[in-house]
Amino acid sequence: MRVLPYHLPLVAERGEGPLVWDADGNEYIDLNMAYGPLIFGHRPKPIIEAVIRQIAERGSQLGFPTEVSARAAEKLKRFYPGIDLVRFCNSGTEAMMFAARLARTVTRRKKIIVFEGNYHGWSDALFHQYHAPIEQLGHDGFAPALPGTLGMDGAPHDLIVLRFNDLEMLERCLEKFDGSVAAVVMEPIMGNSGVLPPEPEFLEGARELTCEHDVLLVFDEVITGLRVAAGGAQELYGLTPDITIVSKALGAGFPIAACGAPREFMEFVAQGKLFHGGVYAGNALVTAAAEAVLDQIIADPDGIYQHLHAVGNELAHGLREIMTRLRIPHIVQHVGPMISLFLTTTEVEKFKDYRTVRQYCDFEKYIRFQHELQRLGVYFHPNQFEPMFLSTAHTEEHIDKVLERIEAGAKRCLIP
Repeated sequence: MRVLPYHLPLVAERGEGPLVWDADGNEYIDLNMAYGPLIFGHRPKPIIEAVIRQIAERGSQLGFPTEVSARAAEKLKRFYPGIDLVRFCNSGTEAMMFAARLARTVTRRKKIIVFEGNYHGWSDALFHQYHAPIEQLGHDGFAPALPGTLGMDGAPHDLIVLRFNDLEMLERCLEKFDGSVAAVVMEPIMGNSGVLPPEPEFLEGARELTCEHDVLLVFDEVITGLRVAAGGAQELYGLTPDITIVSKALGAGFPIAACGAPREFMEFVAQGKLFHGGVYAGNALVTAAAEAVLDQIIADPDGIYQHLHAVGNELAHGLREIMTRLRIPHIVQHVGPMISLFLTTTEVEKFKDYRTVRQYCDFEKYIRFQHELQRLGVYFHPNQFEPMFLSTAHTEEHIDKVLERIEAGAKRCLIP
C-alpha cells in the first residue's frame, strides 16, 4: 500500500503540521495525512503530550482495565447517540471483523450486504474485490462477493455485493434474501473509490429498509468518523445506525479503532457469549491518544470543523477553477476535508458509484499528474481511488501554495 509499483520513491523522515520531509531533505505539503488519521496534522502537541504523560507516569500497557479507556469511551459516546457500549480494537479491520460477528450473533443470520468500492478491511469476513474490473461484477446488480486476495479459501462467505447509491437494488436484494440477511454494511460516504457522497434519499431509504426487514445497519466510519464532523457522516445526514465503527481520526496517528452499539447487543460480549480479545486492544497508550483527540474536539467543535470545511472548500473550489480554465476533463467531489480530484476521459456530471469511477477515470494520467506534483513539493496518493485529506494545520496559505503548484503541474503534464 505504501510502496506500489507506480509510486515515486519517498522515504519519510519526519512530519510537522501539514508538512512532511523525506530522507533527502525534500519538503512536501502533505495532502495524504497518513491516509486520513491526522486531523490535527503531524505531531500535534496536545496529543503527543498526553501520550508522553501516559508512558512516563502510568505505563503504555497495564494488562488490566484502565480509567483512561473508560474516559475515552464516554467521550466518544457524546458524539454518537447510537452507542451505549464500546469495544476498542487495534485497527479498522479488527473493528469491522468484530462488527460482522456481532451482527450475526444478534440476528442469528449469516448474509451480509456490502457495496462495490467499499473497503471494510482485509479480514476473511469482509475482504472482497472492492476494486474488481467491471466485467467481473454482477450483471443483475448484485452478486456473491469475489475473494479479495489469494489464500482466502473461498471466503468471504455469505457476502452480497451491490451498487452504492441504488436504493431500488437494495430493496430487491433484501426482498430476495428476506429472513437471511444479518446486516447492511456501508461507508456512508464512500472514501475508498474516491469521495462519493450518498444521494439525498439513499441513507434514509437504507435505514427504513433495514428496519422493515429486521436487518442491522452498520456504518463503517473508519474514515469519516470525527473527520467530516464530530459525529461523522451520521451527524451530517441525521441518521443513527445500529453499529458504528470509528477509527482513523480517533487516534490522530495512533493505532486504535472503536466499535459501538446498543447495550443489548454488546451484552453478548459482556456475558462471554461472543468473544473479542487482543492483548493490545484498547491499551492505555492509544486510549490516551484518543482521549486527547476527543478533548480537543469537545473544547472547540465549531472552530475545528469550520476550519476543516473551510480549507476543504477552498481546495475543492480551486481545483475546479484550475481544471475548468485549462479545459482538462475532470470532476471534483468532496465532503469537508475529504477531497477527490478525478481526471476523466470525457466530460461527466458526477460520480455516485464505483462503476462510473472505474469506467470514466483516466488512472494513468492521474499517476503522471501526481508524479509531477510530488516533484513540485505536494504529496497526495497516486491512485485516484484515494482521497486527499486536510487537517487543522493546513492554512489558506498552504492551500494557495498547493493550488499554484497544481496549476503549474497541470500545465506541464495534462495539456497536450
